[in-house]
Amino acid sequence: MTDRDAAVLAALRAVPAGALPMHLAPGLGLGVKQVSVSLQRLRVAGLVRFEAPRWTAIEEPRP
Repeated sequence: MTDRDAAVLAALRAVPAGALPMHLAPGLGLGVKQVSVSLQRLRVAGLVRFEAPRWTAIEEPRP
């Protein structure tokens, strides 16, 4: 996971109802495409999911 991916994941976790890339990008100082690429990597890693039209972070399992 890159630093950008970690920042996108942290921003997404701060929004309980999920978010769109265009809403996350300005706060991170990134472009929408950069956020979208990070979200795709995080999806493949199983850390986020896409539930149209929003991206949501998958909570870590608690013991």
